[in-house]
Amino acid sequence: MSSGFEVFGLGVLAGIVATTIVTAIGYLFRYFIVVRVGHYLIEKVLICFPQHRNISGTWETEFWKDDRSYTEIARISQLFGTVWGVIEFNKEGQLRKYRMTGRIKENVLSATYEIVSPTEPLDRGSFTLALSRDGIKLEGCYAWTDDESPVPQGNKYVWIKPVHLGTDGIQIRRSPIHGKGVFANKEYPEGCEVAYFRGYEVYQDTRSSLTLEGRKIEPTGALKYLNHSCNPNCYFRGRTLVTKRRVPPGEELNVDYLATEDSLRYAFKCKCQNAECKKTIRFRT
Repeated sequence: MSSGFEVFGLGVLAGIVATTIVTAIGYLFRYFIVVRVGHYLIEKVLICFPQHRNISGTWETEFWKDDRSYTEIARISQLFGTVWGVIEFNKEGQLRKYRMTGRIKENVLSATYEIVSPTEPLDRGSFTLALSRDGIKLEGCYAWTDDESPVPQGNKYVWIKPVHLGTDGIQIRRSPIHGKGVFANKEYPEGCEVAYFRGYEVYQDTRSSLTLEGRKIEPTGALKYLNHSCNPNCYFRGRTLVTKRRVPPGEELNVDYLATEDSLRYAFKCKCQNAECKKTIRFRT
C-alpha cells in the first residue's frame, strides 16, 4: 500500500513540475516571440520603414496654372503605403471635391484624382510629389485633363503641412464678443508676432474669410475664430497676426475687419464694448 501511495505522489509531483515548465515556456515564448518581436516588427518595419512614411492629416496645397497659383486643402488618410483622401478646391465661389488615391514609397507619393462633386464627365489627373526630410512638405508636378483642356497639361504642385506659428501661446474658448474667440495663453509685448493666418483662397467673401496680401483667404486654423473689435489689440502684417500693444494673458485677441476689407458681404452688429464701437459693421468708413 505504501509503495502505491509513493508512486501516486511522485506522479502528482511530476505533473505539477511538468505543468510549471510548460507554463513557463509558454509565457517566455509569448513574451519574447509574440510580444517583443511583434512589437519590433510593427514599430520598426510597418510604421517607421522608409516606404511607409506617414502623411495622413490635413495639407494646404498650391498649384500653378497659366502663370497663376491656386490654393486647395487635401485631407489625407493612410494605411501602410496606401494613401487616399479628398482634395477641396474653391473655384469662383464653387467648392469642388476630388477623390484621390495613391501610394507612398521611398518618400515619393504617386496618386491619381478625379472630381466627385459637382458631377462632371471629365476632370481628372495625376501627380508625383517628393516628401521633404522634415516631413512637412511634398513637392513635384501634376497633370490634368478636363473639358477645357482635353490634352493633358501639367505644372508645379506643392503640399505644405500646416505649422501654425504661436499656437502654443493661444487658445480657443467662449468669447463675450461673439461665439468662440482667440485668447492669449501668455503675455505678448507690443509688436510681437502671434500666429500665421493659414487657409485657402476663395473668390467670394464668407463669414470668416479675410482679404490678406490681395487674396480672400478662408481660414483653416485657430485664427478662424478671430473676432472683430473697433479698438483692436492686433493687426495683420502680411498674413501674420501682430500685437498693436501689450496683451496680458487671458485677454482676447482681435482685429479690425475693416482694416482688411473694402466692404463686408455679411454686415453684423458689433459687441466689442469699446467707446469707439461703430455698433454696426458694414462698409469701410
